[in-house]
Amino acid sequence: MNNLPQEYPFIHIYSQQKPRQPVIIKANTEGLSVLLNAIVAAISYRDNNGVAEAFDGDAEGYQVLIQLVSTHEELSPIPYKHESEQSLHHPGFTNPDCSP
Repeated sequence: MNNLPQEYPFIHIYSQQKPRQPVIIKANTEGLSVLLNAIVAAISYRDNNGVAEAFDGDAEGYQVLIQLVSTHEELSPIPYKHESEQSLHHPGFTNPDCSP
């Protein structure tokens, strides 16, 4: 089996498939480091999002966006639920690369 290159941050986040299932994050050390830095950035700079640049298991690059929220209204919108209505622009996430 091939080892993941240590110089690239690999992260794969598996969402829940049904209620009460855990969210699973698989990552190499570099991936966990960039994820941790993004979390710290979201806490430290509340007006900005934390962003982790990472690769999935297929070596496809993507971003993990972390947004600090303080109200139910900020927490409740589900990103990507109705892509045509939300146009992939979740409030607070302003990434032109995520546009359809």
